Amino acid sequence: MESTPAAVTRALARVNERARRTPPATAWQRRTAFTACAWMVVFAAFHSYWALGGTVGLPPGESLVDNKPLFVIDLIAIPMNLGGAALSLALVQNWGLFFPRRLVLFGAWGCALLMIFHAAPAMVDLAVFLTGQRDKPLTGEDRFSVLVYEPYWMLGGLLFLVMALGFQRRTRQPATARDAETATAEPVREGSD
Repeated sequence: MESTPAAVTRALARVNERARRTPPATAWQRRTAFTACAWMVVFAAFHSYWALGGTVGLPPGESLVDNKPLFVIDLIAIPMNLGGAALSLALVQNWGLFFPRRLVLFGAWGCALLMIFHAAPAMVDLAVFLTGQRDKPLTGEDRFSVLVYEPYWMLGGLLFLVMALGFQRRTRQPATARDAETATAEPVREGSD
């Protein structure tokens, strides 16, 4: 059985080798990641503000403190947004290569699709509104949702979509590198306990 320090050393060596083979993120990818990180931090700040009783950005007369289900959702959203901020940075920083590629991609694609599907119905409303095809005028709540809140969600989704694609392409191993890595992997020794 391999000792823990030796296993950690081998794992770090594999991560360092992966980082050496992976091209660095482009300046455009880094700017996208920092924008997504800021997007997440701003959203976390709003959720914190609302959890503390703030009402700016909420429908008139609405307070999350008085609405327990929304308050709980709000408290869950804060660490999720901060985790999303860290994920956005992991997609362009070398320390992000420490995590399994599939896990990072699962998180990035999950964020992208969740945000895009959340905002998509309102984007139809926005298009109808902007083209003047809407029969009824938007109310104050609907106006805020269609013109501010949902486009903000769509922006976050598109940022994560671009970052997921960039990370996926940047970290893709050519078939020859995968074959070489498999060939050089240490064989499992039976009975070496």
